[in-house]
Amino acid sequence: MGAGLLLAAPLAHAGNGTKPRIPVDWSGAPCMTIVDRSVTPELHIEYQIPQEDIDLTKDEVVDSRTHQFFALCRSHDPQSFLPRWITQDDIDRATLVDAAPPSIEPEDVFETSREWAGCWERINADDDRRPITEAAAAAGVNWDTTAAPAGTYVLEGYTWEPALNIWSRRPGVVKVVDQPELSASGPALAVTNEEEVINKNESVVLEGCVSAMEGSTITGYWGMADDEVDWQPFIEDDPVSGETFAVELSPPEELSGESVMVRIDVEDPMGRSYTNYMYELVIILGSDGPGCSEGGGGFIGGAGCSDDTGSDDTGGSDDAASGTTGATEDTGSATTTPAADDGSDGGLGREGCSCRASGSGRGAPVALGLGLLGLLGWRRRSIRP
Repeated sequence: MGAGLLLAAPLAHAGNGTKPRIPVDWSGAPCMTIVDRSVTPELHIEYQIPQEDIDLTKDEVVDSRTHQFFALCRSHDPQSFLPRWITQDDIDRATLVDAAPPSIEPEDVFETSREWAGCWERINADDDRRPITEAAAAAGVNWDTTAAPAGTYVLEGYTWEPALNIWSRRPGVVKVVDQPELSASGPALAVTNEEEVINKNESVVLEGCVSAMEGSTITGYWGMADDEVDWQPFIEDDPVSGETFAVELSPPEELSGESVMVRIDVEDPMGRSYTNYMYELVIILGSDGPGCSEGGGGFIGGAGCSDDTGSDDTGGSDDAASGTTGATEDTGSATTTPAADDGSDGGLGREGCSCRASGSGRGAPVALGLGLLGLLGWRRRSIRP
């Protein structure tokens, strides 16, 4: 879909056309959440908002400026987009108030997307979208997993405010199981690193949480954001030990001055596997960095160095542990670890990379200027700086 296809005249008529959309704030979400349906199928999900947003203009749909929540059966890399519309009914209602583009492709609608067919679950219904208020956020949202297939899910928050609907990816994963034994379910994994910036002579440690039976292994890959990603392994068949992992990426010389995506696969002895991605990028600067003892300096001084100790800062958390729950999330527990958001995008462009307009759903809303509207139609774009 060309960018011009979505830059339609009706968008200029809407009073909310260029105002910031309010993402779901997933701060504090645990890295690993396990729903054991032998205990209870319901999961209570907590979220926050950066600010309230309820003052609709007369040319918006009646349920505009609301949040909805979804569970996806697989993760996706930073250059892959989610559909910006859920149903044809949503499009029809938006069209009545001139808040929809004149043409929307089937792949931009969840109910008609072939790429996501059978791979998404509503957590709350279309007619139960939540107002963007502190009270609604404080109540959280409950997911009844009874009808969902057992497996590992990535959660997404959806801001419904046509025509510029946005996604906010929740960090970590939710693993839905019918028995608590690890051998009874496939493996799951999530990466906790946020964006990493390193010098070309440095390495970065990629960390996260894992739920897999004994004997499972991890393989890590880097890849450029090309139309067809050529994933190159940087570690293979590294044994899983416990509920966390840490693997080191030492970029080859040809990645100097580039940005790369990271993919991590986990496979268990029964041949079951799961793939997840670092949702932000590893940026490799084009120069050698100074020793940490020499201090920073320069444009991005001391990449890979800690401000406090002068030692290498490899990113990630020392306590990227797994938390297990039968009914609720314990975001305050020491056994859970906050991770980087995705908010699938947290706002416009979040699903693309270094060119996004804002943070990852943890803070300020997304600035949606007219010059950014064309990004909604760009389904594949480079994330190199």
